[in-house]
Amino acid sequence: MARRQCGCFVELTMEMGEPFAAAPGQFVHVRCEVPGLILRRPYSLYDVRKGSASLLIREVGAGSAWLCAVEEGCELDMLGPLGRGFSMSAGGRHALIAGGTGIAAIRFLATRLMELDGDTVVFWGVEGEKECGGLHGALDGEFDLRLATMDGSAGYAGNVIELFRASGTEGFTGIYACGPRGMLAGLAECIGSEGLARLQVCMEERMACGVGACRGCAVPVSSPPGGYLTACKDGPVFTGRELDWRRING
Repeated sequence: MARRQCGCFVELTMEMGEPFAAAPGQFVHVRCEVPGLILRRPYSLYDVRKGSASLLIREVGAGSAWLCAVEEGCELDMLGPLGRGFSMSAGGRHALIAGGTGIAAIRFLATRLMELDGDTVVFWGVEGEKECGGLHGALDGEFDLRLATMDGSAGYAGNVIELFRASGTEGFTGIYACGPRGMLAGLAECIGSEGLARLQVCMEERMACGVGACRGCAVPVSSPPGGYLTACKDGPVFTGRELDWRRING
């Protein structure tokens, strides 16, 4: 395993001992060797290449702190790829919206869409420039990246949905997003009911089992009315019309 520091993030790249095929939006369930931590931690795939897979980690708790400090050459115990990823089509113009660590799934998606000759614009929202550090510059060299910071320290001053609205929400054949529920609900409101037909979102949820058995990561869906699906097995990617945005926003 190789380790690279990217501002507040750490990129971990694992050499896979067997073929590893995954779609953007899928995740792996990682065991963190920390006393008292029983449950695995879910992480979106940041990149997948022939023979390797990468994760993007930011320290927010004991599990991520352990991963950020893990030494090069160590082996990670992980299950995956798990869940349902994004659906992609060749060509077209695509808007990709990420909030915070949601950039991991969005970056993987952006690289695959560009391989399919898609015109791709990535909107990334963070609290401040210090959060993204050198990662912003690196990603800006890969695709059209537009940054929003809540403290106004870089890029657009405001949240990422405001940036997306200010940039113009029309003309995109596909809209994709990954981030916290509040951001996703704001995006759904921004594009309206007509835009939901072009929307796919990757839900960030706490996941215990990772395979749909415990139903601890249930998300409200529009059909059946009042129903739920699991983020880990039925998602984490859902179409805009699958979700019950009233309950998500509540």
